[in-house]
Amino acid sequence: MSASIAETEIRRQLAAMGCARVDLGALSQSGRMILAEYCSAKVISTALRWLRRENAQGAHIFIRPSGIHRLSLVDDLTADAIAMMKRTGFEPALVVETSPANFQAWLKHGRILDQATSTTAAKELVRHFGGDPSSADWRHFGRLAGFTNQKPRRRLPNGLQPFVKLRECTGRIYAATKEFLDDITFIVAQAEAKRAAHRSVDGHPPGVMIKSLRAFHDDPRYAGDLHRADLAWAIYAASRGLSEQTIREAILDGRDLSKKGRLARQHDYAERTTIKALTIVQPPR
Repeated sequence: MSASIAETEIRRQLAAMGCARVDLGALSQSGRMILAEYCSAKVISTALRWLRRENAQGAHIFIRPSGIHRLSLVDDLTADAIAMMKRTGFEPALVVETSPANFQAWLKHGRILDQATSTTAAKELVRHFGGDPSSADWRHFGRLAGFTNQKPRRRLPNGLQPFVKLRECTGRIYAATKEFLDDITFIVAQAEAKRAAHRSVDGHPPGVMIKSLRAFHDDPRYAGDLHRADLAWAIYAASRGLSEQTIREAILDGRDLSKKGRLARQHDYAERTTIKALTIVQPPR
């Protein structure tokens, strides 16, 4: 790829990401990362010479927003996963093909996210659409278009390294941003409350052995009716002194509740089941 075409690709990627400043990285085969931080679009022509030289010597070329930002990177996606994103209101602002049929997607939120919210959003996107969970955090690098992917296992049949290419660069904010960020805000608040409570690792009262929720799910008495099993376990746990918070969180983590709808609805289900169990065990006077 010529220098002029590479520069055009980079500028298109920067425009779609919409960041005032970015960090550029060249990761050598030895594992040494050279960073150019807080770069503006104005320095791209100068940086291009350095990046092309490093890439020619086998380095991987990366980019990420500087500081906190309003983007989420989802790495290692298939074309089907990208299509699912679009069908469900999570249209990427930028799609980069890092090697044939392997993609990274950058989603643009409606606002800048703090570190905890940004990392949680990235993890939830991976949970919804697949991809690499190890890349799901607020500071992860994505690949920069216009350079070759130097991973040995990504080589083409002819032995050459594939170029990283832009496939889409609309720069748009995805349609489901408000609903998704409402859910993410809720999850972060719950996690903060959990840390503040300083509860024990398992939440069990001292000396009390508790059967797992999984044991109730697998119990033939409930014939696969997981609603009944959830309530039965909640009553059992409440009668043995487990706290409301511990019971609620066990129900949330005990199985896939996505059929209940959005995360807020899943939390509502766990809350209702917990309160019903506590009321049965300790009826109001």
